[in-house]
Amino acid sequence: MAIYTRTGDAGTTALFSGQRVSKTHPRVEAYGTLDELNAALSLCVCATHHPQHRRFLESVQQQIFWFSAELASESEQPNPGQRYISTEEIAVLEATIDAAMSRVAVVHSFILPGRCEAASRLHFARTLTRRAERRLVELSADIAVRQVLMRYINRLSDCLYALARAEDHDAHQRHIINEVTRRYLASTCPSTIKESSMSLSFQELHQLIRSAVARAEELHVPVVISIVDGNGTPTVTWRMPDALLVSSELAPKKAWTAVAMKSATHELASAVQPGAALYGLDTHMQGKIVTFGGGFALWRNGVLIGGLGISGGSVEQDMDIAQAAIAAIDVRTYQ
Repeated sequence: MAIYTRTGDAGTTALFSGQRVSKTHPRVEAYGTLDELNAALSLCVCATHHPQHRRFLESVQQQIFWFSAELASESEQPNPGQRYISTEEIAVLEATIDAAMSRVAVVHSFILPGRCEAASRLHFARTLTRRAERRLVELSADIAVRQVLMRYINRLSDCLYALARAEDHDAHQRHIINEVTRRYLASTCPSTIKESSMSLSFQELHQLIRSAVARAEELHVPVVISIVDGNGTPTVTWRMPDALLVSSELAPKKAWTAVAMKSATHELASAVQPGAALYGLDTHMQGKIVTFGGGFALWRNGVLIGGLGISGGSVEQDMDIAQAAIAAIDVRTYQ
């Protein structure tokens, strides 16, 4: 079946009424731009990782067909067999905007458009939506355009922006989870397990606790001392009398974080700030990661053999106590 008719070879096209107009007619420019937008939305559908976003965008594509059909018709009377954009579709756009923006940080300046493929394509579709809006405004100078169409196209560009922000946010979250998993798996690789003889001995565990307690008593700060092995598995936790209850939660997390990230916890603070490589790590890991001082990775001959976490005093006091304990045995806090 041939799809060509040759009727447009002279630079004209037919409206629904059959009237032939120039392909540069404002009405054709308007629904032609909507056609470009719909093609761009197809790319967004393919790029998104969210089934919910995919379903929403596909519904918008159907609505763009209704929109285009209305612009291609000169009739001012509704066609009983035709679907039209209504306030109901606008309400769905606004609800989608609110849901997406509730998941992302507030920004007070311009942002670069898209840090992942899905967000980039959504931003591109957003710019086409803005162009379609400009074409619609131009068309409205010549013919009556329903106000609901103006509201819809304006809200759609905001919606695509919100979805792009959400896609970037979630892509960043996936990156953080993958990075933490990679580092943790690296810490439990066969080469580490093979050198299990390098693990902390009972005497060293005892010495760590004794030295930490001695320094804490000098500072008059009751603390909780937690030690994990090179795989992040808890080995021992000691709570001094009158230590804060919350310290029993924080000390093991500090020790685990030091092993999982192969880094002292105070060194992570700058890495989780806005714009840094691990921004949002502390929140996305549901509180399991600690990014303030008191946790140290324990290394021996280049092998990660454990982690020490101290909690109960100020950050400076916790670090002081941990360093005093580490100095009492044959380990390093760096590889």
